[in-house]
Amino acid sequence: MKNIRMLHLYSDALDLYGDYKNLTVLCQRIAETGNTSEITEVNLGETIDPSGFDFVYIGHGKARNLAAVAPHFAQYSASIRAAIEGGQLWLVTGNARELFGQSFTTPAGEVLPGIGLFNYTGVETNKVFVSDVLAQPVYDESARVYGFVNRTAYLEGENSNPLFTVLSGCGDGETPDGKEGTLYRNFFATWSMGPILARNPSLMRELLHRLLGDDYRECDFSLEENALNLVIAEFEKNKEGSQ
Repeated sequence: MKNIRMLHLYSDALDLYGDYKNLTVLCQRIAETGNTSEITEVNLGETIDPSGFDFVYIGHGKARNLAAVAPHFAQYSASIRAAIEGGQLWLVTGNARELFGQSFTTPAGEVLPGIGLFNYTGVETNKVFVSDVLAQPVYDESARVYGFVNRTAYLEGENSNPLFTVLSGCGDGETPDGKEGTLYRNFFATWSMGPILARNPSLMRELLHRLLGDDYRECDFSLEENALNLVIAEFEKNKEGSQ
């Protein structure tokens, strides 16, 4: 049996669409496998030390909140990059992805530094963009993942480590380009916000496998599978109606 230590960064500032529920459902599934888990929250002004944790999560927030935490986050860029390069499991959702690029612009036009893990930059548009997304994950091409995007920025630059091939909806850029998200080592990131793990059994399974290894036991995902199938059916219906 394993005890999974989780680190939730900026739980007060970056939690706009019930993003914390990703940790709630992950802890529930870990318990169903016979393992245990615990969550440590670190917020603005507190020391970030990712060492000793099995999993790190950052969720989505308002653009001004992201701008507020960015200088604090950048202070710990060396230890954060080392943890990710060392294979630590991360899940980053929504605009928190901008923290991991070279830089990003704020609604006021200020340019703030990222930690430089990836070559992209975040570009603020000051316009709200909303999209449902249906995608195929690179870790299982037979699976489908649903996400909801509500953003005012986009990522500019080549996506050399995409997490998803987009089947319907937006990608990472200003215009649809067929790629979305990041999967680098054990670092997962997507523009999709809210409880994406509750909506997508394949993504939950993938994280559980990577967290638990030989201690993983299959859970009952029948309700989530049925819900996702209904969503996929709506996508197909809307696609046929538009032809």
